[in-house]
Amino acid sequence: MGPSSLPDSFYLYLWRSPNSPGTLYLAKGFSTAETLCRGLTEDGYIVKVVHMATDTEYELAEGTLRPTTQGPTSQGMSPAFA
Repeated sequence: MGPSSLPDSFYLYLWRSPNSPGTLYLAKGFSTAETLCRGLTEDGYIVKVVHMATDTEYELAEGTLRPTTQGPTSQGMSPAFA
């Protein structure tokens, strides 16, 4: 993956519960990240979305990904999962 694709890439961290190991996925493009997050959340996963280039965390609100108000945290992990 070259630097030109980095701005449109998102990490998706998935958990079934906060106490179980998670899985990391890479999504290319905001629309793809949003669609995956919505579907995985509906399937019962806890999903954390981080924009790779800016380390900005997103949350699903009313079916739409939006930047969180807390901003990036250490190593891109929210305190609940760090």
